[in-house]
Amino acid sequence: MGRSPCCDKAKVKRGPWSPEEDAILKNYIHNHGTGGNWIALPHKAGLKRCGKSCRLRWLNYLRPDIKLGGFTEEEDNIISSLYVNIGSRLVHILNFII
Repeated sequence: MGRSPCCDKAKVKRGPWSPEEDAILKNYIHNHGTGGNWIALPHKAGLKRCGKSCRLRWLNYLRPDIKLGGFTEEEDNIISSLYVNIGSRLVHILNFII
């Protein structure tokens, strides 16, 4: 009795995203925004992906404000000092950094 599925699993592409799909998603969101409806977005953008897959791809990899790569030396020092003072409670450490 849960929710109805967001998409037909047989008709969506699964697996790694191609650079072309990334470009389509980026361009669509840049031009039209998300509209708050991730379920309809793949169809409107011309992607054969699930809305959840598009949302996660955007939020975790494609957003312009995401910093990819390692920590700078300054960030590493901040994390180390917070670890010494707070311990291993990662949530509290991340609240100081973000």
